[in-house]
Amino acid sequence: MNNINKLNDNELENVAGGTLTQDEALAKALEHAQLKKEQLDFLKRVELDYEHGRKVYEINFYQGGFEYDYDVDAETGAILKFEKDFD
Repeated sequence: MNNINKLNDNELENVAGGTLTQDEALAKALEHAQLKKEQLDFLKRVELDYEHGRKVYEINFYQGGFEYDYDVDAETGAILKFEKDFD
């Protein structure tokens, strides 16, 4: 019989593997956007989540009238999703 364990929010940071910090994940998103943290108008969130079998940082920030939305793989730093919308 297969035993499937689901992680709750408190356990996400304790999953085995090299997890990026929030600052490292934000740095990956900012590098992709070609921005520096000091240029942001507003940092909305940098939040660790678990999606489709992997740990992912969800990152949202605003700069120059645009909203940026990123999903960054918490183990590799790869950009999984990127959206830039005029707000």
